[in-house]
Amino acid sequence: MPRQQINLDPYRDDIITLYHHGISSDAISRTLETCHNIQVKERTIQSRLRKWGIRKRHRTTTGDEALHARIKMLFIQDKLTDKAMLNMLQQEGYGISERTLRRLRFKLGLHVRASEQEQHQEQGQMQEQMVVPQPQPEGPTV
Repeated sequence: MPRQQINLDPYRDDIITLYHHGISSDAISRTLETCHNIQVKERTIQSRLRKWGIRKRHRTTTGDEALHARIKMLFIQDKLTDKAMLNMLQQEGYGISERTLRRLRFKLGLHVRASEQEQHQEQGQMQEQMVVPQPQPEGPTV
């Protein structure tokens, strides 16, 4: 005979809030037992969260077609570097990290051009070659 299913819908908001605040499924289970006198196993909490479609990580960044189009535009038309693109995207409200941006750019087939790499190397070499002249002592040296 199958077990009787526990109705967690009245506690759904509490469970989701605790979960989004980083509380483990085991701790949520103990909280429900302490506060509401309901005995629920950790696995039950996990399966309900899956059933309700609750995830800790939002997968909107990697699947967001508008973001993909924006990255293409910033890379191809505006010819921005990763750091400049990241700043622009974050200002526009996209919650994206530098690593995610780099992964998406590669996934979209947008690779850094050789000329850009050479430009960055040339800038670095120019900065290294810039030597501040040392003042020469006045008068005869012994």
